[in-house]
Amino acid sequence: MDAINETDGRDGPKANITNLYNRVAPLYGQVGPDAFSYAGRQLVEYIALADGAQVLDVGVGRGANLFPASEKVGLRGQVIGIDLAEKMLQETKVEIDRLHISNATLLLMDAEQLSFPMSSFDTVLCGIAIFLFPHLEQALSEFFRVLRTGGKLGITLARNPDALSQWYGEHLTEYFNLYHFPLNAGGTYLDYHAELPVYLARSGFVNVQILQNQTTVAYSDAQQWWDARWTHGTRYSLEHMSPEVLAQFKTEVFARLAEAQQTDGIPEAWNFQYIFGTKPAGNSKAT
Repeated sequence: MDAINETDGRDGPKANITNLYNRVAPLYGQVGPDAFSYAGRQLVEYIALADGAQVLDVGVGRGANLFPASEKVGLRGQVIGIDLAEKMLQETKVEIDRLHISNATLLLMDAEQLSFPMSSFDTVLCGIAIFLFPHLEQALSEFFRVLRTGGKLGITLARNPDALSQWYGEHLTEYFNLYHFPLNAGGTYLDYHAELPVYLARSGFVNVQILQNQTTVAYSDAQQWWDARWTHGTRYSLEHMSPEVLAQFKTEVFARLAEAQQTDGIPEAWNFQYIFGTKPAGNSKAT
């Protein structure tokens, strides 16, 4: 396991989140079924990118939005992916080079402090990352600022409604109550599915729309399901358990996974919500 590097102080949560995603970068979306890429393709399809569009992908990760977006905008367009996790950018750069993609660029940048001039982009995308920003309203204000008039913001949210995922979350909370390890690295705490459209409107976006779809994926076996927990944000709570507590927790999880195993694997349901907003004329926030 990689060393856990955390920072105290006002920017502690942001540093913790960055360090966490640096640790998961090599295997992010690479173990078991890749629901993130599915969501990225859907987001890009729904927002209907035009040929030649200038696109900003915030929290690019391993490129779930970036790769389908680069196909849509064509050689006259450009997709810039930003992330605070440098190792995520390194991994994604390898894939960009492997695929010989010439219209995609990666930059190390804070979503809450974008370095682009006003009105730089036709579209801003953010896939399953908005909850990681400690100062949500600042991030949305920056998205609004760098969009051109008539430009669109597209955000993806995700939930796992299946019984196994619900049990896992509840069981993890029970362990938290007993052993008092941190459940997550930080971020903004609100009911995103209910409240995020309101935050978009407050930030000046109009024509806020919500689309939804769902898919079910399957892990080959219990070990793959467990390994996948270590490849994204859920890793944080696991790596903060003591070795003895983690061993006990794993034993109980594997017992539950044995019950969930089916002939074609262990199913996992994903509900995706896609939230869109448009920057109106005037470059001013709605009142």
